[in-house]
Formats: sequence, structure tokens, C-alpha cells
Amino acid sequence: MPEKSQEKPAENWTTALRYISGRKTAEESLGFLAHISSTIRSTTAPADVVPATAKACVPFFASAISLDAPAVHDEPVVQAPDEFAAALSQVRALADSADRPRFVVSDHEGFSEQTDPQLLEQLREWGVGSAVALALEFRGVPGGRLVIVRGPAHRRGPVGPGDLALVSEVADRVAAFNAFASRLPSGASR
Repeated sequence: MPEKSQEKPAENWTTALRYISGRKTAEESLGFLAHISSTIRSTTAPADVVPATAKACVPFFASAISLDAPAVHDEPVVQAPDEFAAALSQVRALADSADRPRFVVSDHEGFSEQTDPQLLEQLREWGVGSAVALALEFRGVPGGRLVIVRGPAHRRGPVGPGDLALVSEVADRVAAFNAFASRLPSGASR
């Protein structure tokens, strides 16, 4: 933090509040990631891991989430309130048609140059403010896709670079679980 200045006390307060807010967000993110790791590790039935992970993500981290784990679920596991279910499905279809490992649409300033304004407008029409879709792959074992959407009033705001890093960590953990579950004897994973 900068030194105190008598000339611009308002700037000092603003800097202090941003610093505190950034620390709080970082602490929440680390705690959330520890919770996700614990959920994956401590859920005993393989078929229950992905639903428990999806449930842990909503509403803290996302307004709605869709997770694939083909080793234990034939269909994506969805955790979405009614108001975001259609938007989540549409974003998933959009990400599937884009056929890229990473798909991000957000009005966060960190993504302003990377986000197509037409896609952002389409998200708004669907009632969401930002969306992320990541391919799930761990050591060559494909695992489908993780898709999240956030409503415009989500407590964490639009998805930013820090959120994308956190989504990537969740995706890595689910992809690793899927790779592990794909090696279980058939019948043990479902």
C-alpha cells in the first residue's frame, strides 16, 4: 500500500479498500478450492463426486454449472436454478459449436479485448452476465466440458482473470477425478 498522504486522503482510502477487497477475494478463492478438493476426496461413491462438486459451486462461485464426467455419468451433471437452466444449456451448445478448449464471454475489463460484443449481447438476452466453458482433459483422458454462467447480479461480479484461474483449477480436479474413475473396474464407477 502507498504511504499516507495528506494531499489525497480519498485516494488512500480507495487504495486501502481495494487492497482489503483483493485479499478477501483471494482468501475466499483459496478456501473454495480447498472445499472443492475436500469434496472430491471425501465423497465415497464415485457417482456422487461430480454432483457434490457441482452443488458446492452454486451459488458461491457460479449461478449455474454443467459438469461432464463420462466415466461415471452418461449425461452432464447440472446444478442450475430454473432462471439460469436455459441460459446454461444455450451456452453449452454455443461452446460445443465453437469447438475450442476454452470459451470465455465476460464484460470484465480483463476480458474486454477478447470478448466478442455480439456474444456478450446474446448472453444478456439469455439473462446472464458472463460464461466460461473449459474442456476437461487429464493426461490424455478426455472428460467432456465444464460450463458455468453467472447472472448479472452475482456477488462476485462478472468472470475475471482470477475467476478463470479458479474455474481452471476446478476443471483440473474434475478432469483428474474422471481420469481416475475411468480406470475403475466397470460397475464400480456407476
